[in-house]
Amino acid sequence: MPGSAESLHIQQLVELMAVVSSSTDEASAVQHAVERSAQALEAEVAAVVFDGKVAASIGFPLGAVPNDDIVAASLHQRDTLEVPGVGRCSVAAAAWQGSKPGHLVLARWGEPFAIEEQNLIRGMARLLELTLTMLRTLAAEQSIRESLEERQRLLEHLFTIQRAISRREDLQHILDTITLAARNLLGDEISLLWLRDEDDTGRARLLSAADASGILSGSALTADLADAVTASRAMTVGDVVVRQGDISPNEVISRFGNGAVCASMGAPVHDSGVVTGALVVASCDEGRVYGPSDVQTLRAFAQNVSLALTDANTVLRMQQAHHDALTGLASRRLFMEQLTQRLALADAEGTTVAVLFLDLDRFKDINDTLGHAAGDQLLTVTADRIAAQLRGGDLASRFGGDEFAVMLHRVDGPRDAAAVAGRIGVALGKPMYVAHQRLRVGASIGIALSTPRHTDPVELVGNADLAMYQAKRADAGGYALYDPASADPSARPGAVRA
Repeated sequence: MPGSAESLHIQQLVELMAVVSSSTDEASAVQHAVERSAQALEAEVAAVVFDGKVAASIGFPLGAVPNDDIVAASLHQRDTLEVPGVGRCSVAAAAWQGSKPGHLVLARWGEPFAIEEQNLIRGMARLLELTLTMLRTLAAEQSIRESLEERQRLLEHLFTIQRAISRREDLQHILDTITLAARNLLGDEISLLWLRDEDDTGRARLLSAADASGILSGSALTADLADAVTASRAMTVGDVVVRQGDISPNEVISRFGNGAVCASMGAPVHDSGVVTGALVVASCDEGRVYGPSDVQTLRAFAQNVSLALTDANTVLRMQQAHHDALTGLASRRLFMEQLTQRLALADAEGTTVAVLFLDLDRFKDINDTLGHAAGDQLLTVTADRIAAQLRGGDLASRFGGDEFAVMLHRVDGPRDAAAVAGRIGVALGKPMYVAHQRLRVGASIGIALSTPRHTDPVELVGNADLAMYQAKRADAGGYALYDPASADPSARPGAVRA
């Protein structure tokens, strides 16, 4: 059976373990250990030392802890401490190693610490070491869990954003989603997306803004880049820029949030590899410090802005290259590419493709009389009326000037193609209100049908063009079907008339 002194020491260790193990962090565990060890050994002073500094202590007035003396005692360089109001006290100290070495120091007036008490102090030091190791392990595990959860949230945000980009959803909605997600995930008060002004490179446009309430509606504005410092620096450097505490209240970013901006971070965004703007977050928290994980998160969101801008502008440039800027119809190039594919498919399927070639009547007179603006309006109305008569899969194109071409896929012979030409002719023959005037403008339409093993798109369009001239000679405003027997444009039309 252990003696009474040994039993007491065991009980004191158990009590110390109960106190420090209930602590939720290292600081409170150390403070509890200091208080409990001093009580157990009836000591006037107790302290814990880490890296040559007193981390916690009792027995000295606040602000008057003799750090150097306690550190010297922890290293056994002195065996007494002078305690105000008490006098010279005997010292005992115990050390521990591990990931964060430290010392437990106690000082007591009167009798020096007995061997059994010194063993108890070593046991207390060992117990504190185990508790601190456990708390650090738990903190590391919690940090890992939080990091994994944050990474999971980031991946979920990025997946949602990239899915929206792949589906070609509304660009502004995608940019708002990214701006808000950056604010929410980083936990900052402000998130701004800037894009350099195309007409004035010294200015930037605010494409999207978010604060604690969400996306700010109607927040679009332009500003000098000198007043959008974080965005400007990110665009200049071409990488993430972090600013801590040097944000002027005159900067644009200071207009947002509920207080003075204390920290901000910006990442450049690109369009087709060229820096065109920046995604910026900012905090009004004086203690906000951006770490490596914050930098990586903002960079990931900025890269998705770049992806969205590049995709949207690539689509726009492709549309501009393949569509007529005035009417929105397919360009001549796109029409010929699509016709080539359709003819090859029709030849393989044994189906027929028809091409209609249209030329407006009296367009030059109207253009010369009422001006080019009226002529452009007339062409736009014409394009809309042609497109309204087509089926899904058919394609209308403006070839240039007042000439249009239409591709009809899978037509059931000449009568089927003529029916579409008739509908277009009727639609274009109705009055048009252009330049505040009521005008009638018809069109002459030529029709050409594909034949087996003849898949030359240029030849088919040329045949439709010849038929259009035949129709124009015979009766302006009508249509004609291409007839090889009268392919000479100077000959009397021999086309089949409707």
